Amino acid sequence: MGDRSDSPGTVRPRRAGRAARAGSGVLVAVAGLGALVAYVVRRQPPRAVGVLGGRGPVLFAVRSPERQVAITIDDGPTGTLTPRLLEVLAAHDARATFFMLGAGVQAHPDVVRAVRAAGHEIGNHGWTDRPAGLQTRAHLADDLARTASVIEGVTGTRPRFMRPGSGWMRPGHLRDVRAGEERVALGSIAVLDLEVRDVRRELAFILARLRPGAVIVLHDGGPERAGVVPLLDRLLAELTSRGYVSVTLSDLVDGATPSVRS
Repeated sequence: MGDRSDSPGTVRPRRAGRAARAGSGVLVAVAGLGALVAYVVRRQPPRAVGVLGGRGPVLFAVRSPERQVAITIDDGPTGTLTPRLLEVLAAHDARATFFMLGAGVQAHPDVVRAVRAAGHEIGNHGWTDRPAGLQTRAHLADDLARTASVIEGVTGTRPRFMRPGSGWMRPGHLRDVRAGEERVALGSIAVLDLEVRDVRRELAFILARLRPGAVIVLHDGGPERAGVVPLLDRLLAELTSRGYVSVTLSDLVDGATPSVRS
């Protein structure tokens, strides 16, 4: 009688060992990739973000021939914090791009018109700040279309750029957005403490990663996020002292090296 280990349906110990090692290798690779992504998101090393900025369908940054950056502000408009941000921008004669929520646009149309009248750009951030990656393709498409329509209704202009809620989306979402009129724009420097509890620390974080063509991400919102106001004020003062100008995202992209516009 032959060895039972050769019979059909029986796994040799050696094969089982190889399978276990292969499975462990996959887990290690996935864990390593997750750690790498977490590092890039949290630390935002300029070299890594620079590579992302020049490739692919998502805009992270551009290669600018001028000392220009785009300051982008998510999650507005609000009736209290957005006007304060407008005052700071006006004091420094700076321009920004506000990625607005449709619900906020509907609630505060006068604030939206004030943003446009001051020369700032408005982008599409969805109806609410629900993570885009958790939505179905149909729901996200409807969400973005609804927001674009209400922005156009208030300003007369449809948004050129969209930023997904929580900054991520699935490949199917990306294909759907690319098939439409808007371009996905993320950023190269993002302040992750939305409440900006330490202005000095967040300012140092931004300045350490500052490059021509950078896209900086700040956040509007409720009173708990009021720290963004002094951060924006000090950031604009630092930009001026270093010879930088803050422009809208469209102006930054249109003035970029042609190879990174598309």
